[in-house]
Amino acid sequence: MFIPNGDGTYAESIQKEIDDNWESLGYAEKPAKYMALTFDDGPAGAKTQELLDILSEKRVRATFFLIGQNIRSNKAAAQAIFDAGHELANHSDGYAGLGGDTAIETIRDSLVAASAEIKTITGKDPAFFRAPNVSYGDNLAAVCAELSMPLIGVSVWSHDWQSSNTAEQCKNNVLRDARDGGIINCHEANTSGNRTLPILADIIDGLREDGFWIMSVGELAVIKGKTLIAGERYDNID
Repeated sequence: MFIPNGDGTYAESIQKEIDDNWESLGYAEKPAKYMALTFDDGPAGAKTQELLDILSEKRVRATFFLIGQNIRSNKAAAQAIFDAGHELANHSDGYAGLGGDTAIETIRDSLVAASAEIKTITGKDPAFFRAPNVSYGDNLAAVCAELSMPLIGVSVWSHDWQSSNTAEQCKNNVLRDARDGGIINCHEANTSGNRTLPILADIIDGLREDGFWIMSVGELAVIKGKTLIAGERYDNID
C-alpha cells in the first residue's frame, strides 16, 4: 500500500526487501531499475482472483485502478485485491471519459463516488487517479488537485484491451518498451479478454531478466524519492 514519499523508513524497507529477495526471485544481479505494474477497469469478479494468484506466485505488488461501479458489483474481489497487499487507486465511478471540457461537477461526482467505494475497503481515500481512456483536461486536473490526487498516466502500453492484438503481441509490447521509472498499463479480464492472464507470468519473468524490480506506483515514487503533486500528471516516475 502507498505510504507518502517523504517517509525514509518506508524507502529503506523497500530496499531491504530487494536486498533480501533478489537472488531467490531469479535475478542475475541486484536490480537497480524499477517499474510500476498497473491494472485498469476492475475488479473483474472471479477472474480477479486468477490475476491475484499469479501476482502472489511471482511475489509482485501492483496498483489496481478500480471503477466505482465495478467495486459495488464485485466487492469481494476488491477486498481480495487489498487483502493481497496491492494498492487500490481511483479510475472513476464509470467508464465515461472525463477529459476535455467535461463539467467540473460531473468529474467531482465521479471521483468522489469511486473514492468512497475504495475507502470502505482500505479505510482511507486513494492516493492516485487514472483517467478513463487516459483522457485528460484542465477541469480534471483541477478536481484532482482539489481531492489531493496526482494523475497517473502510462509510459508502457500492453495494448491488451485491443482485440486485434494477440497475447504474445501484448507481452512483446511491454518488454520492448520497458524503461526505468516506467508505468506499465494492463487491464483486468473484463477489458482485456484472455490476453493478459496467459502472459502475465512471462511479462514478469522477462522484466526480471532485464533487471527490473516490479512494484506499485506508490512504491515507485518512494524508491525514486519523488513527491507526486496533486493535479499533476505522471506518465513515468524518474
